[in-house]
Amino acid sequence: MGKRRKKNIYSGPNITEKHNFQLDQSLKLSIVEYDEMGVGKAFFKDAPVIVFNSIIGEEIEASILKIYPEKVIAKLVKIIKKSSDRIEPDCIFFGECTGCQWLHLKYEKQLKLKQDIVGDNLIRQKVEVSNLSETISSNKKIHYRNHGRFTVRKKELREEIGFVNFLERKWVKIDHCRIMNETINEKIKILSGNLSDKTQVSIRASDETSSYLIQPKFSDVDFETGQKYYTEKIFDNEYQVASPSFFQVNISQVENIFSELLDQNIFSKHHTVLDAYCGVGTFTCLIAPYVKKIVGIEESFSAVEDAKENSKKFSNIEYLLGKTEDILESYTENIDVLILDPPRIGCDEKVIKIIKDIKPKKIILISCSPENFAIDISRLIKGNIFHISRVIPFDMFPQTRHVEVLGILDLVNE
Repeated sequence: MGKRRKKNIYSGPNITEKHNFQLDQSLKLSIVEYDEMGVGKAFFKDAPVIVFNSIIGEEIEASILKIYPEKVIAKLVKIIKKSSDRIEPDCIFFGECTGCQWLHLKYEKQLKLKQDIVGDNLIRQKVEVSNLSETISSNKKIHYRNHGRFTVRKKELREEIGFVNFLERKWVKIDHCRIMNETINEKIKILSGNLSDKTQVSIRASDETSSYLIQPKFSDVDFETGQKYYTEKIFDNEYQVASPSFFQVNISQVENIFSELLDQNIFSKHHTVLDAYCGVGTFTCLIAPYVKKIVGIEESFSAVEDAKENSKKFSNIEYLLGKTEDILESYTENIDVLILDPPRIGCDEKVIKIIKDIKPKKIILISCSPENFAIDISRLIKGNIFHISRVIPFDMFPQTRHVEVLGILDLVNE
């Protein structure tokens, strides 16, 4: 949300030039699929046309907003044939702000689409998908995010908070957000009019603890900003989260993921567990009461400092600072369960190779990228060393195209 995206560099053929498209040109279209950003796509002859607020199966009239060599961006003008999956989006910024791609879709349909996204990515990697579960719904459908990044622009002689529309690259002023939690929305209102000389603002806040963090520091306001960290809570565990540290944005779904792991009877009091890419110790602390020993691996110094603070009440946790591949390569103890929660880009090839050499009895793979999840899991099962027990999508990000995926793999008996 609000984070700058890399400029799209396209080096293929100019598909749109031959059609002599014009800005504001009206097109009648049939939406046939969603693009990689979850936005409806039609084709005008062979030219892709991307239309926000459209749904597969709909016939629409749209007006051209932008023309690129590889695609056309158009605005929905009229729905000629309406999808039965359409609902009225409950947000005045929907269509201008593109942070929520699916606010106009019934929630049950969103869940099915996310299951399909995970399944399609597994199929592309030639991974068997018979053990793919339905998407686990979020307890909160709105006001669930505990972290927002906002872009500041000057509007009518004063700076305002907003997001950048990723289709048009147009800044959109907002004064609240339907998926940010209530504490963040309160801070947005307080900050309005006090944004001089700022270009970006990051707000992290917990509805559970009332703790918050605003970066950067503001010198001319009468409330606290520039905090080093804030406090979040999952079940009975409180977590110190520093400004640069990663933390999941939807606490209720973290609880659901962990509850699923407990239901699977994965952990035992005899187990040694390695939590790779452990961050601030989110799952490390949740798992600790159920195992003999758990070791967290993390290369971010700030995250490890947070993790140590978060783990003070546990005596069976150890943290190792460094890259996952380096620590795994030198680790000599038997590993009963290996947890992999890598960055969006997935695991390094060296990590996969080492895992196949050390052969943990069970692997828990967690990812916010279905594409890279599928790549990682396909590499792990290659060679018949591990087999997939279950793949479970979780709706960590309601109203958007994004989905969290949990994979459980077992060591093949030799």
